[in-house]
Amino acid sequence: MRAAILAWAVTLGGCAAVPQAFLDGEEAAYHAIAPAYLHYVSADIALSRDQKEDRKRTVRAWRFSLDRAAKVAK
Repeated sequence: MRAAILAWAVTLGGCAAVPQAFLDGEEAAYHAIAPAYLHYVSADIALSRDQKEDRKRTVRAWRFSLDRAAKVAK
């Protein structure tokens, strides 16, 4: 999943504008996935501190990409 999000974020960075319907869908997906995923990451005792931080950084990158795309779309 992390690789898919990063690939999406890199691809999005090169776009001039993203359709609003796509942004709305991605925003809904973020709100549906990110909170539960961050809760899982925080609670998983099998993950090291570095692994947890890497996963949290990925979610922050996803949020950054969404915010950036929203600014471009306006």
